[in-house]
Amino acid sequence: MEKRIRVLARVKEGQAESKELIETRCKSKDMFHANDPDIEWYKQNIPCMYACPANTRVPEYLDSISRGDFKASYLINRSDNVFPHTLGRVCSHPCETACRHGFEGMGDPVSICWLKRTGGDYKGKEKIKLRTAKKKTGKKIAIVGAGPAGLALANDLALRGHTVTVYEAFSTAGGMLYSGIPAFRLPRSLVQEEIKDITDLGVDIKLNTRIGKESTLRQLKDKNDAVCITAGCMVSVKLNMPGENYQGVISGLDFMMQVNTGRLKGISGAVVVVGGGFTAMDCSRTALRLGAKRVIVIYRRTRNEMLVDERELKETSLEGVEFQFLVSPVKVISRDGEKVSEIECVKNKLGEIGPDGRKKPVPIQASEFKIKADWIIPAVSQQPDPFLLPAELNIKTEKGVAVVDKNSYMTKEKGIFACGDFVSGPKNIISAIGEAHRVAQAIDFYLTGRERIKEKVLRTAFKQAGLRSITQWKANNQDIYDVIPRKEIPSLKKEQRTKLEKEVDLGYKKETGQMQADRCYLCNHNIQIDEKDCILCANCVDVCPYDCIKIAKKDHVVVGGRKESLDVFYMLIDEERCIRCGLCLDVCPTACLSMEKFRFEKEFIE
Repeated sequence: MEKRIRVLARVKEGQAESKELIETRCKSKDMFHANDPDIEWYKQNIPCMYACPANTRVPEYLDSISRGDFKASYLINRSDNVFPHTLGRVCSHPCETACRHGFEGMGDPVSICWLKRTGGDYKGKEKIKLRTAKKKTGKKIAIVGAGPAGLALANDLALRGHTVTVYEAFSTAGGMLYSGIPAFRLPRSLVQEEIKDITDLGVDIKLNTRIGKESTLRQLKDKNDAVCITAGCMVSVKLNMPGENYQGVISGLDFMMQVNTGRLKGISGAVVVVGGGFTAMDCSRTALRLGAKRVIVIYRRTRNEMLVDERELKETSLEGVEFQFLVSPVKVISRDGEKVSEIECVKNKLGEIGPDGRKKPVPIQASEFKIKADWIIPAVSQQPDPFLLPAELNIKTEKGVAVVDKNSYMTKEKGIFACGDFVSGPKNIISAIGEAHRVAQAIDFYLTGRERIKEKVLRTAFKQAGLRSITQWKANNQDIYDVIPRKEIPSLKKEQRTKLEKEVDLGYKKETGQMQADRCYLCNHNIQIDEKDCILCANCVDVCPYDCIKIAKKDHVVVGGRKESLDVFYMLIDEERCIRCGLCLDVCPTACLSMEKFRFEKEFIE
C-alpha cells in the first residue's frame, strides 16, 4: 500500500495562537505528499475490501461478528461474494495480505477468511432473503459451466429478473468446488446448500449436458438473448516429458475428480506429486488418506516462491507429506514398460527474475537423481477446453483462452460473453466471483440498455462523547483490540485425519470468533476535523499512539501533486498507521474531531 497521507484540515494562520508558537508544534522536517480524498480514495483506504476481487465489505461483516450478529455477517458475504461457507474455508484471502493489522510493527493480519466461515457457522437456520427484481425482464440467458463463475453469474442475473439456465457437463454442479477440492477441506453438504440458494432464485441447472455434444453454442445463441461461457480450465497441462503416458501417471485435476466422484477409492505405495499450488497440496493430502505409504511433493523453486500460504504448507507437512524443493522432473521410468516405477529428476538453482516476478529455476548439470514411485501426479496447471468453441462462431482465442472486450466481456460474436478461468486462465475462486459480478453488470446493460445497479454511500458521524469516545463505534469497550493476538483456527489432530469426508478445520467457537473480529481496525471509519473550530493545540498529535497525526507548515505540504498558496497550517493523518482508537477525540478541547463511518451499498433500480 502506498503512503497515504490525508488532509484533515487547513487551519488559518492566526485562528488560534501565534504563528510562531504553532510553528514549534510542526516538529517534522519531512515533505508531506497528501490528498484531499474522494469516495474512491476512501474505498482504497479500506485495504482488505479493495484487495478482494469481489469487493467484500470486510469491516462491515467483522463488526457484525464482533457484536454477535452472525446473521448480518453472513448476509453481507452472501450478497458480496455469494459463497460464504465455501470462501470461509478455501479462499486465497488476498484481503489478509492487504490487512492493515499485518503492516510492519502492527501485528498479524485479522483472520478474515475464517471469520467469514464463523458468520456462516452461527447464522442460524432461518433462510437468508436477498432483494430480487419485482418484475421479470423476459430475457433468457444461457450459461455454460456451473462452476464458481457460472453460479455467481447466474445468481446475479436471476436477482435482476432474468431467466437463467446453466448447462453443466458433469453430474453435479459446483465445478472445482465439487470436483477439484477435497471434502476434508470443503464439506459437500455446504456446497450443495449454497448451490440450492441459487436455484431457489429460479435458476435452472441442466446437469450431464455437455455443450458441443448435446447442444452447440450456436443453438444456445439462437434460443437465448445472451450466452456466457464460464467453463473454466478443466483440461490438465502435461509435463511434456518422456514416459508420462505410463500407467500410474495421472494429472492432479483428474486425480481429484476421480476421488471426488468415487471412481478412485484407494492407492498404495509411493506417490510423487509435481507442483507447488493448492491442487498439489490437495492431491498429496488426499493420497495419504487413500492409503499411500509415502507422499513426496517436488517443486522446481524454493518454498518462498510457492503459491500456497504458510498454513496450507504446515497442515500438509503435519499430515506426513514430504517436500523436495529446487527439483524438476525429467522423465518417468518403467521397469516393465507399462507401469511407472521411478521418476528421474534434476536439481535446480534460482536464476534471474522472470516476467511473473519470481526467479527462474535453472537446472544444475550432472545433478540427476531418481525417486521410486508407484504413482506420479503432475499438478502444474490447467487450461480451457478448446473444442467448446466451434469454428463457425467468431470467437477468438489467445494463448488458449477466449478473447473478450475488456469493458463488455463480450466475444467477437455478438451476444456471447465469457468470464472466469475460461478467459483469464487458472486463478482462484474469489477472482472468478469478482469477475462474474462485473460480467453480470455488463450482460444486464446489454439486455436492458441501462445501468441498474448504483452505489450508495452512507456516512455516520460519531462526535466527541466525553472520555472513551471509542465506545460509540467499537463493540469491544476495552482498549485491547490492538494487542489481541491472532488465533489459529482449531483443527483435528494428525491421528484423526484419516477419512476423506471428515473436515479437518473445526472453526472458531462463537466467543473466539467475536474476539478475533474485535481485532479489526475498522478501516471504513475515518477521523475528520471541523477546521473552523480547530485551535492547533496539538493534543491529538501528542496523544496518538502511532504518531499518525501531524501539524505541518504550508511549505512542507504538497496536495494532489501541487503546493497550495494558502496562509494555513495543515492537519494531516497517516492512514497507514491509524488504528481508530479515538484517543484524539477524547483530548480535543473544542470537540472539532469526529469519527465518520462509511458504508458502501449497491442499490438495485428497477
